[in-house]
Amino acid sequence: MKSGPKSKAMFDRAAKSISGGVSSNFRYWGDNSTLIVKKAKGAYLWDQDDKRYVDYRLGFGPVVLGHARDEINEHVSEAIKMGTTFAMTNEYEIRVAEKIRKMTGVDLVRMTNTGTEATMGAIRIARAFTGRDKVLKFDGAYHGFHDYSLWNTYPPTTGVGYRNSPFLIPQGSGIPRSIGDLMYSLPFNDKEILETKLKERWQDIACIIVEPLLGNQASIMPQDGFLDFIREQCTKYGIVMIMDEVKTGFRIAKGGAQEYFNVKADLVTYAKCLGNGFPAAAIGGQKHIMKEVGPGKIPHGGTFGANIVAMAAADKTLDLIESGELDKVNAHGKLLRAGWKKILDKAGVPYVIQGPDAMPGIVFTEEPVCKEYKHWADGDHDTYDAIINKCIENGVMPDYDSREPWFISSCHTDKDADFVLDVFENAVKDVLK
Repeated sequence: MKSGPKSKAMFDRAAKSISGGVSSNFRYWGDNSTLIVKKAKGAYLWDQDDKRYVDYRLGFGPVVLGHARDEINEHVSEAIKMGTTFAMTNEYEIRVAEKIRKMTGVDLVRMTNTGTEATMGAIRIARAFTGRDKVLKFDGAYHGFHDYSLWNTYPPTTGVGYRNSPFLIPQGSGIPRSIGDLMYSLPFNDKEILETKLKERWQDIACIIVEPLLGNQASIMPQDGFLDFIREQCTKYGIVMIMDEVKTGFRIAKGGAQEYFNVKADLVTYAKCLGNGFPAAAIGGQKHIMKEVGPGKIPHGGTFGANIVAMAAADKTLDLIESGELDKVNAHGKLLRAGWKKILDKAGVPYVIQGPDAMPGIVFTEEPVCKEYKHWADGDHDTYDAIINKCIENGVMPDYDSREPWFISSCHTDKDADFVLDVFENAVKDVLK
């Protein structure tokens, strides 16, 4: 895929002032392919050349209610008349905390700006509360762009050693090796390996941080009982269970993954859909832990946390989600899944469609089900990438990266589904012919 002349010119301009021409590495698709957005509304996005795309990236997932949602923008516009940042608590912040408690069942909340900040804060709280230092995560899971999470997020499958005790591989340069001494990473969905590690090392482990489904591996789902097993083991050993709901929160159910999978964590992190694209995030949790966050106890803070813009956006976003908007999200996801199945069955390509209706993923693989990172990593990503490239060329934009699922918004329509499936079918035919 090549960007149009106006997008290319704008990218060249950006590259003179912004490192790599982008402010996040994941936004770079190549010097001649990186698109520059002109506007977005509802389920659609336009690039600088006025080409329209049906958007299933949705800003990496946050825009669950559609771009530039009028009700949210109007609410924010009215709220900022009182100011934006005060270094004081505001009423919008209180209202959002009350709504998060009601919808998710957490006892207490602290606000922040991004998912990265939320997971950093949750890990610190767990370490302080337990008096232990080590963190256990799962291979392929992504918990934000900080040094304590960027381990075995995308490792080479032949370079991590024995699966019972895999090597820790940092995401890139600049992440101190010494931090790896504070981390464990194990295969997702393997109770036996997890149980063995906890029996050996539970005294050192402050928390198990888990994406309830691997949102950065095309939505690999937990096997029956896996999350319950984590919950049981954390209770048994006094380990804090952190459920990272940055992607699933307020998307796969009103109460997020805790509701969807009927598992209650000790701490939960929210971001993305909390503000429908505005930078709102939160740490929620059980009272016996969260009450220890405060002056003279566990440190947490941030200048822009709970600013008026983010809190007003979250206030209205949660109202709309509570009113039933996720029903539209799930209905559209079901349409796409049914269409994909019909198309791929006809094409005869081995595949798995996985994840909830609100964020389904496709993996071209011989595996009957993807249970862990290795199953995903061994899939045919070249074929998937070629199909997605054709889709983007023809006005349908899931993420270019095969790790990402398709994110659905409540603004996607049945007419969009018809168009998208037609484009997808033609792309499959072109690539597989």
